[in-house]
Amino acid sequence: MTVSTWLKKTALFFLLVPGILLICGCIFDRSYRSVDDLKTIRDYSDSDRYRKTVGVMALSNATIFSSVQVTEPFITAFISSIKSTAGDADLLVPVETDVPSFLLDPPRLQNGELDVFPLCEMARQKGMNAVVTPILMDIRVRKEISGFWFFKDVAHSLQIQTAAAIYDSITGTRLALKILTDDVDIKESQAETIRNGREAQVDDLVKIAEKMGAQLGHKMGGAIKKILWQTSIVAIEDNACIIVAGSKVGVKPGDRFAVLDGRAVMTGLNGQHFIVPGPKIGEMTIDRVESKKAFGIPESGEMPPVGSIVVVGG
Repeated sequence: MTVSTWLKKTALFFLLVPGILLICGCIFDRSYRSVDDLKTIRDYSDSDRYRKTVGVMALSNATIFSSVQVTEPFITAFISSIKSTAGDADLLVPVETDVPSFLLDPPRLQNGELDVFPLCEMARQKGMNAVVTPILMDIRVRKEISGFWFFKDVAHSLQIQTAAAIYDSITGTRLALKILTDDVDIKESQAETIRNGREAQVDDLVKIAEKMGAQLGHKMGGAIKKILWQTSIVAIEDNACIIVAGSKVGVKPGDRFAVLDGRAVMTGLNGQHFIVPGPKIGEMTIDRVESKKAFGIPESGEMPPVGSIVVVGG
């Protein structure tokens, strides 16, 4: 092959390659371009038009410290911090309002763990977007020995471990989890009392409980602000889809929502179940609104199944 022939073929190659890539790019773009009828929950964003409703479960306390020196300052700071962080979310709090019984006594598995799937199903029926669970996990004595021989020194401290989690009521998935651990110095007599299974009065516990409650509440409040506002169809009556979200959270006649398939269920670790949001199956327009529920008319005329997921947008 002569040099001139090689140059001609090389030039022709570089002229053809952009055209080939352009054609392939058009083909690939057409193949992967989103189709309205195949929209999934990832294609929808949150809307500030509607207030989120969040249930706060009663404090779960796994420690021997049951007096107000820990529980009251912790939960008070926790709720106050959520309110200041989560914007205008409507919080259903056991210590402040008459709440559903499952927030006070939630369903649990045989091993004592929270049974999230039925919990979230009950929360959906009450129009909640999420459920928050505050926990006092552990309070135990720690012993630290320093020095040696006659210079040996023994110090005692109390280690406090707390946590909080938030669950999406539509899918049952955990949206956020925060665990905190802190320590406070105590006397030997207090340590002995606690080791014997009795609660001891520790003045510094109040401040520690308040600080940990505030930090956890801030984390949960931030998670609430980020979650997608959504609800589900809980019933079909008189050719209308009923959602448990009404004027109290900002729903108005004429509002349009997309309806996603909510029938797929996945089994995860430890037998926990989760709903997997499916593709868009229709749209509906709100026809009538009450304080805590609304009635939507499907635009296609076909009724979506009960349990279908409802998100903002058409």
